[in-house]
Amino acid sequence: MAFLKVDNVSIRGIAACVPSSIEENRDLPFYASPEEAEQVISATGIERRHICPDGTTTSDLCFKAAEELINKLGWEKDSIDLLAYCTQDPDYLNHPTSFVVHDRLGLPNTCMCIDFYHGCPGWVNSLSSVSSMISASGLRRAVLMVGDMCSHDAGKANREERPLFGDSGTATALEYDDNAKPILFNIITKSADGMALARKNGGWRAPFTLDTLKADIDRREGLVPAAETTDKMDVFAFAITTVPKTLKQLCANFYIDLESIDKLVLHQANAMMLKTIAKRLKIEMDIVPLSLKEYGNTTGASVPLTIVSECADEYQNAPQKTLACGFGTGLACAGVYFETSHIVCPHILEY
Repeated sequence: MAFLKVDNVSIRGIAACVPSSIEENRDLPFYASPEEAEQVISATGIERRHICPDGTTTSDLCFKAAEELINKLGWEKDSIDLLAYCTQDPDYLNHPTSFVVHDRLGLPNTCMCIDFYHGCPGWVNSLSSVSSMISASGLRRAVLMVGDMCSHDAGKANREERPLFGDSGTATALEYDDNAKPILFNIITKSADGMALARKNGGWRAPFTLDTLKADIDRREGLVPAAETTDKMDVFAFAITTVPKTLKQLCANFYIDLESIDKLVLHQANAMMLKTIAKRLKIEMDIVPLSLKEYGNTTGASVPLTIVSECADEYQNAPQKTLACGFGTGLACAGVYFETSHIVCPHILEY
């Protein structure tokens, strides 16, 4: 089991930013009737999503979230030792996106930059790496940014994916703290089934040809119908079985009382899935925040986005014991338990 205990690191704040542009699922052009749109909304729990307009990327959203968080914390720029960025949608193919935000924030040359490539479990996975680096080294302060703009990958005519995905950028501030409660992780990977969520063209295993590149552009623009790309029942089965098991193992290994947690924050895949996971953990939905209705599935950013959009006041004004889980791409499942006290958590920003 990939259990990990990270000592001497505190989460000091979380911020999130979304595009101001909104797409209503009820207005999507491929539904034959209002009743069909309502059926999809009822099944997923998603009414609308914030979508990056052309020319805006998730680094813009992450930059705004990070800038707000650093200002609210009162951190001097030269006190930040590490800037990390996790995404599936980098600004450039051969230039780390953390470098882009490092420059825009005006961080010093002494600040280390690192990029992670991950999907839905990305915030928890990269949090485990960044917090471990702080705990085991002389680094004192770090900002972890996680964001994606999967709405652009979905394709304008893709009935399967377009109603699901929204765009978001988040920033999480971490600091070395001798008195911090440990951050606890359990991370598993089921790679044998991972290709179910993969886009197979465009990397070096299957480089684009003129034909496949044109087909991909046409699919994104909605000029051709999109074939279903995932076995939704396999992914659903993975989530409702593996997520409860992973979180129960995490709690058992580190003697965490499930009844003592204040929030269970899950990757926002769909409402039915989250309710099933909570039921299997015997946790009431009143401590399981949902951001799906307004923001959809924001992949790796969905856990911090949900904390900010649904629980900002609670995290700012009181101690919180949080059990969280990101799951999907990989296939992977990443669970984490952490305790916070009166962190900086500004209300959600728009770009």
